[in-house]
Amino acid sequence: MDATFFLIVSAILFAIGAFGALIHRSATRKLISLEIMFNAELLLFLSLSTIYAPLNGLIFSVFIIALTSSEVGVIIPIIVLLYRRVKTVDTTKLAEREGDIP
Repeated sequence: MDATFFLIVSAILFAIGAFGALIHRSATRKLISLEIMFNAELLLFLSLSTIYAPLNGLIFSVFIIALTSSEVGVIIPIIVLLYRRVKTVDTTKLAEREGDIP
């Protein structure tokens, strides 16, 4: 397969993730949308590494994998803590209750 196919798929995945991050209210769905966007970037780096410098694309891909795993490791406990305190993960309700959160 040609690298342009993967570039197009990467752009479509990034658009889907951005759309999901903008329209969903739930913090967990926003996190999933952000993960889709990060995976689209990973696919972009890997497809560009086949065209240009193979080693640089692989190094950036490993960095992105480490970044997304640490992001999930930090954000999921924050979402769980918010749910325990406020009993919702709806971001619009959290914005309304800004002063009420202990």
